[in-house]
Amino acid sequence: MKRRDNRELHLLVVEDNIGDFVLVEEFLLEEFEQIRLSHVTTFQKAKTQIESNTKYDLILLDLSLPDNNGEELIDDVMTINHSTPVVILTGYTDLAFSAKSLAKGVSDYLLKDELSPTLLYKSIIYSLERNTFSAKIKESEKNYRELFELSPEPMMLFDLDTYEFLNVNQAAIVNYGYSKKEFLSMTLLDIKPEDEVESTKDLIQETRQVKNITLHGERRHVKKNGETIFVEITDTTLEYKGRNVKIALARDVTEKRREEERLKLLESVITHSTEAVVILDAEPDKKEGRRILYVNQAFTSMTGYTSDEVTGKTLHFLNGPETDQDQLNKLRQSMSKWEICEVEFINYKKDGTSFWINTSMVPVAKGDGGYSHWVAIGRNITEQKTYEQELQASIQEKEVLLSEIHHRVKNNLAVISGMMQLQAFDEKNREVQLRLYDSIFRIQTMATIHELLYQSESFSQLMFSDIIEKLVIGVSDTLDGGKDIDLVIEKEEIELNINQAIPCSLIINEVITNIYKHAFTGRDRGSINVKILEKHGEIILKIADDGVGLPDNFNIDDSGSLGMHIIKILVRQLEGTSSFESDENGTEFNFVFKKVKKKGIGSAKMDTLH
Repeated sequence: MKRRDNRELHLLVVEDNIGDFVLVEEFLLEEFEQIRLSHVTTFQKAKTQIESNTKYDLILLDLSLPDNNGEELIDDVMTINHSTPVVILTGYTDLAFSAKSLAKGVSDYLLKDELSPTLLYKSIIYSLERNTFSAKIKESEKNYRELFELSPEPMMLFDLDTYEFLNVNQAAIVNYGYSKKEFLSMTLLDIKPEDEVESTKDLIQETRQVKNITLHGERRHVKKNGETIFVEITDTTLEYKGRNVKIALARDVTEKRREEERLKLLESVITHSTEAVVILDAEPDKKEGRRILYVNQAFTSMTGYTSDEVTGKTLHFLNGPETDQDQLNKLRQSMSKWEICEVEFINYKKDGTSFWINTSMVPVAKGDGGYSHWVAIGRNITEQKTYEQELQASIQEKEVLLSEIHHRVKNNLAVISGMMQLQAFDEKNREVQLRLYDSIFRIQTMATIHELLYQSESFSQLMFSDIIEKLVIGVSDTLDGGKDIDLVIEKEEIELNINQAIPCSLIINEVITNIYKHAFTGRDRGSINVKILEKHGEIILKIADDGVGLPDNFNIDDSGSLGMHIIKILVRQLEGTSSFESDENGTEFNFVFKKVKKKGIGSAKMDTLH
């Protein structure tokens, strides 16, 4: 919250336009904490107040009153007013008239069109200070010296005819870098840029009779180190030791000017931005919410509303039936915590058309740690949302097609498997029959994978731990031959890419098939333990049985078994390592490979099987 001036002041406002009075009152209340105003609308009423015993600290005078105006009004007011400073508020822009007004003794001359709280505050404070300063000068030379020397702003006393410095205060010495002795050997023109010397002479001579004047324009001074600064000059003409002089207060406004230029640049950026920019009150109105203070051209183009139509409203008027309330609640919660927030929802234009908007809400911090405003930056993302919806629809369509493909592949593999089973039933040669069953199991393994794929949400990744149980139980149901085989399956939830899942499934199929065909020869009972886990990005598979074990001279590289040859090829395809360990207690198959997103199984060189 901005700190207001807490000095007690009583002002007389002479103004017949109630709207202008209300504006002045608002400006004053924004800057002063204990200001008291008396308001009259005519010169006669003002005269009565001024001639009464009421003490006013300052008079704000409008030059256009029903019963008096212009130069005559100034003369009449200054005749009856003896010591109270008078600040004129007018719409007249005539420089000569303003100079003449100041020459008549008024403290300041302000244009209503340029009026702001800061400018009015400055004028009042400067007028009061100048009034006090002038009184002190008249009262005693000692008081003048104290005020001159103690001023925090540079002050200079110079001759109106020769422009020689007659005195400077300590603030001038500190700010300009010259010693007092150096100053007293110089003229005012020595601290002016060369291109301003002649215009400075002309201005001084034009205003040499003016008692009090403030020059708000861009005046420049040059310091001893060569640095050029912008200054705001407040000066008065007086007689000093028999000479006509001016005493000038030079306030360095270089930083203020740079800040104003920066603000103008920011305003230009905001004005010409292609994204909608809205500035809101920091604190919400109790009934309405945070009021809109400013919108740029992009906002009006985006919504169809003019600046006048939305100023004073809240952004809620853009919401409608399809606006996402969850996003609005997210926005409210973030703003209640003074946090930056980004949301997306549907808004509505003036003509009722809906559009998607991405809005970023940013709080504007003040120097005292509080917040002064909110800035909303909005971008129309309707085309993006439309594209996303079309893309999602396309993805869903492709997912349906992929699901159908996997379903048909599974069905086709089932048909092939069924045909081969019929062929196996009719086959008289036991060896051929077993080879047909081996092929059937391999086909069923791949069919199982495609079945899981079209049932899953992903068509490239599947839960491999689900496959193992189906594979092992499927082989067991077909090959157990009435034997009592105890199956133990230990598994973790492992997700694999289809291009690793298929070869790994075929390896499991070959190992389990071989166990049922050879491990329990001459026995009615047995056990098979299947264990799969993932560790440090690697898949570890162990398949163990308590069967008769492998032959003493077993070597997978020299084995003539097609199944063993397939295992060897598939292990190499997965870039893994495998081993068989066997003794009188049975056989254990170990297989380790790195989990990766492997591309395509069509590259496998299965022609080496021939």
